[in-house]
Amino acid sequence: MTQSLYIHHNCYAMLEEIRTDLNEYNTALVQGSEAGAYDNSDIVRKINYSQRDIFNKLFVRFPELFYTSSAVTGSSGVYTIPSDLYKLSHIVNSNGDKIYNIPVKIKHLATQSGNANQYYRYGNTIVIDDGTSDALTFYYYEAPIDLTQGMSSAGGALSLTLDTTATPSADYYNGAKIENITDGWDDTISDYSAARVATITNTGAASKYYGTVSSLPEPFHHLI
Repeated sequence: MTQSLYIHHNCYAMLEEIRTDLNEYNTALVQGSEAGAYDNSDIVRKINYSQRDIFNKLFVRFPELFYTSSAVTGSSGVYTIPSDLYKLSHIVNSNGDKIYNIPVKIKHLATQSGNANQYYRYGNTIVIDDGTSDALTFYYYEAPIDLTQGMSSAGGALSLTLDTTATPSADYYNGAKIENITDGWDDTISDYSAARVATITNTGAASKYYGTVSSLPEPFHHLI
């Protein structure tokens, strides 16, 4: 495994640097086995506030940095919006044709009379007007994933179970880079469950310290 280009910018390393700057650093404090004047969860929360602030400033000037796409499957015409979606650009169907947004107030009352080329947003979902479930591709601007760090509670071939400090929202860390501090490898989370199990390409195990890496462009990591 080659060394990650992001080795100095994972959340665990950021926590180390901040505790050093606060003149309250030792390994036990960083790893949460010893309490200090500053709680790790509070520091990580401020790290994420900073990341969001930097993102907001960058998005105004360089929105193209955050442009991406994702294939999304639905059921009965209902599609869950990707968890990292910040602003939707457009949606295309399996033929590559654009489908069009309509206000929910003008949707058809019955799917039988709906239009397959129209969709409306309903909460955290996209709904096709005629209820069909074609394979769609969402083009959108992504928001940065909140950073997290901690000690794994379990692991195995292709999996690592994150600390309880990680969000329990399924798919939240999909696509996030993660670095195993204990064993010295880096990976990308391809899938994430509500039980906090991250799917990776390496072999995970319990009691491994890790940190996720900011999804902001690497040249801006030092600003966090």
